[in-house]
Amino acid sequence: MTDAPTLLVRTLDGARARVQLDGAQVTSWIPAGATDDRLFVSSRAEYGPGVSVRGGIPICFPQFGPFGPLPQHGFARLSRWALVDDSRAEQGALQLRLTESDLSPSRPASERAAWPHAFAADLLVEVSGSALTLTLSVTNTGTMPITFTAALHPYFAVRDAFATSVHGLTGLLYRDALLAGAERLERNDSLEITGPLDRIYYGAPDILELREPHRTLHIEKSGFTDAVVWNPGATGTSSRRDFAPGDEQHLLCVEAAQVRTPITLAPGARWDGRQVMIAG
Repeated sequence: MTDAPTLLVRTLDGARARVQLDGAQVTSWIPAGATDDRLFVSSRAEYGPGVSVRGGIPICFPQFGPFGPLPQHGFARLSRWALVDDSRAEQGALQLRLTESDLSPSRPASERAAWPHAFAADLLVEVSGSALTLTLSVTNTGTMPITFTAALHPYFAVRDAFATSVHGLTGLLYRDALLAGAERLERNDSLEITGPLDRIYYGAPDILELREPHRTLHIEKSGFTDAVVWNPGATGTSSRRDFAPGDEQHLLCVEAAQVRTPITLAPGARWDGRQVMIAG
């Protein structure tokens, strides 16, 4: 890694995590008592200023996907954040708080022109036992309302993506990017991963489960109304230089997101969005 400052976390109970200052991106999470990393990072991932690591948990802000004037997923994942606090919480949990704002020196003039708003963003990372919790907070520090979309975009490491299922999405309307944005209703009791997938589920419940044959990951959210499920498939990995061949078999993204209805903050107002991952 060249010029890619990293924070290493180890709690009293043995849980471990790694966080990059670039993008405030968590790139490793090993729960207490475990040996396997629950986050996927490609062997071809790139690191450094202005680069989003292929894997871990990128932050999508102030734009999710291509839906707006900014490049894909906005600028937060490309900015260098600052560590403002690290502390022990109750029962030995470790917390890291990172921040960026419209005044961050890493933001290029082109981004300021495309999204010229005053804001402060914080990411609280909490590691403890079998759980990893991320809380993204955005404050409008200006004098005019701001509007944005956002997501926490975890790449979960799985033994076989195509033997994996997501539970809790039954009956939801979703946007399917692989069908030119067509909207469909999820009629299945579980979402079985059989190939490439790129869906935004609207009004998703706050509790979902990612099930593998040998284990389950419990996923909770608050502050976000939508959920995204994504696997690039073989075509998606082969077309991106920071994926290795076959990576699609070992990852699945299940994301807490706010896409369909953007968030609008009045001057001085704050929004919090949280995703909790509990290893089973």
